[in-house]
Amino acid sequence: MKVLTKSKWLLIGLLAVGAVGCSDLEIENLNDPDTDKVLASDNDVKTLASGMYNSFHRGINWYNGIGLALATSSDNMSCSWGNQAMRDMSWEPRKAWDNEPSYSYRGTANYTFNQMYNAISTANTVLKTMDGGLDIGPNGEDNALVRAFSKFHQGIGLGYVALTFDQGYIVDENTTDEEISSPEFKPWDEVLAAAMTKLDEAIAIANGNTFTLPTSWLQTAEDVSSADFAKIINSYAAMILAYSPRNASQVSSVDWAAVQTYADAGITADFNMEGDGWIQWANEVYIYGVYPGWGRVDNRVIHMMADSYPEHWTDDPSFPQPAEVTNPEDQRLLTDFEYLSSQAFRPERGYYHYSAYRHSRYDSYIGTYTGPMPNIALAEIDMIRAEARARRGDLAGAAAIINAGTRVTRGQLPPVAPTQSEVMDAIHHERNVELWNISFGQTFFEMRKNDLLQAGTPLHWPVPYSILETIGTERPFYTFGGPDGQDGVNGSNGGWR
Repeated sequence: MKVLTKSKWLLIGLLAVGAVGCSDLEIENLNDPDTDKVLASDNDVKTLASGMYNSFHRGINWYNGIGLALATSSDNMSCSWGNQAMRDMSWEPRKAWDNEPSYSYRGTANYTFNQMYNAISTANTVLKTMDGGLDIGPNGEDNALVRAFSKFHQGIGLGYVALTFDQGYIVDENTTDEEISSPEFKPWDEVLAAAMTKLDEAIAIANGNTFTLPTSWLQTAEDVSSADFAKIINSYAAMILAYSPRNASQVSSVDWAAVQTYADAGITADFNMEGDGWIQWANEVYIYGVYPGWGRVDNRVIHMMADSYPEHWTDDPSFPQPAEVTNPEDQRLLTDFEYLSSQAFRPERGYYHYSAYRHSRYDSYIGTYTGPMPNIALAEIDMIRAEARARRGDLAGAAAIINAGTRVTRGQLPPVAPTQSEVMDAIHHERNVELWNISFGQTFFEMRKNDLLQAGTPLHWPVPYSILETIGTERPFYTFGGPDGQDGVNGSNGGWR
């Protein structure tokens, strides 16, 4: 009989039954004799399923995860504070990611990785229980709801692992106990393919059935119909596929026809999360990016709205504080951003962290942490719709989407001509300005696939130290980025400056 260490059982528990943190049901591992008893009730299974989106949400939006590091490493947000590797991922020149257990912010990537698998493994548990013959609701009336929601979380969990890490585990409700006890890493593109399969299954279930998601399942202001849920699933599918390339040379390998199909079937209004006063539902990556004394908007982004503003703060004490811009080309600088006349960051950590602007568009959310905050903005899906058309040669269609959107209506910028350069520049502009730091990794993924991340920035993260430690990987653990990690595949070999 194989004897497993406690740490190995923790890994098995992560991959197999992710109930901890999703509800009051606590399951340690597959040999827990109470598992079948706890999941014998359809109400218990439904309750377990209802918490999956919160696991996913925490992994991408909470302070504990890697979201803040993605924001600073992409020169979207600027912050010299060390918290959650914000400074370590924005040194100039860039440093490699520290993937050792001694690193102060070792939990950053680990948290996001684990939360994705918490959601996945909970979905697997729910589906496996249903496949064993348990109906949800009277006469199985909630089967489609719970099955679609579970497939959705298998898909977005695997999808965000594929977006963020170089490899991961592919597990679902059909993975055997033996496979779980000896899991194998798969490269990100294989994880991505598995994610898209699960999302397609979720879309098919949502489109083929009629059900309603209660407000608490996605933390929405109103219940979500199965038709609207299908739009949300399609939107995530479009984002995951469109954001997956690690460099510009991989962009042509994306199935842009599929991206267009997903995006065109996506949301038609902002998909918002309702804040609960910062209890279980809050976009902490955004909050810490704008809260007084914390993050600021990188100069690169301000320069995109006002040509007169410096693109980079020179690392020199004599560099003058830029004046407030009063007549920008992009009017959102006046409506969505706030000028600050003094600096809060420590100069010995690099003057290049300095910035004179913070993001203020969602200040009504800051303070009470209640009300709507975008999970996915309609503008984000519109830009994917435009990009898919541009990548497929429909420049007129792409330009029409851009010109009907926020570039013109909010930025008051001139319409773009249907040329490749103007269309792609406009999409890049909107992703940096209109969508500033509201969507996990969105600017990082945009900069990554256009070869714009500064040299030495990791293009994705290694499997976290805790997993490598658990499976007995020899140290030092592998990592990416830094002066010796600029191969253009795992670490950026060029950039915007």
